[in-house]
Amino acid sequence: MIKQIRLTAYAATTLLAGTQLIACSAPQLGASKGQFQDCPSAPHCVSSTEKDSDKYIAPIAVNSAQDWQRLQQLLLTMPRTEVAARDTNYLHAVSSTAIMRYKDDVELLYSPTQNKVDVRSSSRIGYYDFEVNRERVETLRALFTADKND
Repeated sequence: MIKQIRLTAYAATTLLAGTQLIACSAPQLGASKGQFQDCPSAPHCVSSTEKDSDKYIAPIAVNSAQDWQRLQQLLLTMPRTEVAARDTNYLHAVSSTAIMRYKDDVELLYSPTQNKVDVRSSSRIGYYDFEVNRERVETLRALFTADKND
């Protein structure tokens, strides 16, 4: 009887821990009223709609729908990056890290009336990202600017 109780308690604890891990890695994505979901408290996210100055990153200026299309294409040419969801003014891509293949979510939200693309990049797991998400967005910005000047 005691062995069965221990086994049941062990199974329940394992199930609860597994559920917690899955919940922690589930991305909080999407945009509502021109804003992305807030970044989590951990320092592994940057967003142009984030009010917290440590997580803020500037949006990318665009001049036309063609610029918006080009920006999406540039993001998708980055290594290990694939489309997860796409709408007229929204793109969700998933980038995998080089060594451990951790998944990072990258979101772009085009505002044609404001000539900008809001950006958000966040790791799904872990606490620190060693500035990988900020660097990814700044690399995308640099590629877009260089491509625009050519």
